[in-house]
Amino acid sequence: MVQFKTSAVCDMCKARLEKSLAYEKGVQAANLDVPSKVLTVTYNPAKTSPEVLRTAVQKTGYDADNVTADARAYERLPECCKKTASTH
Repeated sequence: MVQFKTSAVCDMCKARLEKSLAYEKGVQAANLDVPSKVLTVTYNPAKTSPEVLRTAVQKTGYDADNVTADARAYERLPECCKKTASTH
């Protein structure tokens, strides 16, 4: 199990991240706690690694720990999911 501090702000972010990580090889479960912005991923270490999962979070358009989101993916996010949006 690994946890990442993300830039997610709402339930749409939660759905997007959890769905995206469900398609990653070796991931058994992904759960985002919206208030704390912490994404918990349960995975098989024989099939993937925290680095690969961190990159998957970035490619979805969100920051993962101290690593900034992929700029192109971030631009594709709905306005409500961007870091500058107020919490809703």
